[in-house]
Amino acid sequence: MTVDEALAIVETVLDDDEQLNNVQELIFRQCWEGRCSYEEISQLSQYNDEYIKALAAKLWKQLSEAFDEKVKKNNLKSVLKRYFRRQRITLNRTQVIGVNLSGANLSGARLSFANLSESDSSADLHGAILADYNTVLDEIIKAEDGHNQGILSKSEEGIYHWNDLCFRCEEEVKIAEALDRTSVLFLPNSKARLTTPSGRQNQEPDFLIFHQGKWGILEISHPDTEKDETRDRQFASHGISIIHYCDANRCTEEADRIVQEFLDLLSQA
Repeated sequence: MTVDEALAIVETVLDDDEQLNNVQELIFRQCWEGRCSYEEISQLSQYNDEYIKALAAKLWKQLSEAFDEKVKKNNLKSVLKRYFRRQRITLNRTQVIGVNLSGANLSGARLSFANLSESDSSADLHGAILADYNTVLDEIIKAEDGHNQGILSKSEEGIYHWNDLCFRCEEEVKIAEALDRTSVLFLPNSKARLTTPSGRQNQEPDFLIFHQGKWGILEISHPDTEKDETRDRQFASHGISIIHYCDANRCTEEADRIVQEFLDLLSQA
């Protein structure tokens, strides 16, 4: 999926009065291409890095609400991929979604929209388009997955698979394996619905863990991510007081130690 195709999806998901402005589109494009430093992005615009950072925070919140999933600059591609894979064609008398392939390479797909007159929306047309769409979607997913099992090498969208679970990075997989060895109950990347100052919203902690009758959250902290203290306070108000951040650099070599440290904290709470 290219950045232009991703922006086309974003445009269809956002309301007309929530469309990205030029600076937000710049931030989206740069983060999609892997340039996630706000300082670096500010150098490409006429704005300072603090303004870029503030506008980016507003952008991630806006996209999180639109896609019903927490969006951050380091999981942007994986969110869009999951959204695309969840979609199934919706046909009625006025609208159809089509997918156009660029040659035989199924590395991306363009979404186009067309208005159909009532006379065109026949049962035969409905069935034909639905069959074509599902066939194309299956081929895209098949091409992206490569029929691999277990942990996949990092794809363009950054999806990793382990025991039929999806993760955003290798560090999450290492922590999941370590948690599994302790036999505790844990929910990776699980959405929670809770009340916030802005109303009811979805939040998605990296790991929600149950141990000795207590719930805690374990987050992996990457260099380009920041603690969401507002979100942490919201979870704490619902009884989840232990929210621990571990450095991503430690996860590869010290996953078991990180998990044990967290379980000890949870036991003492």
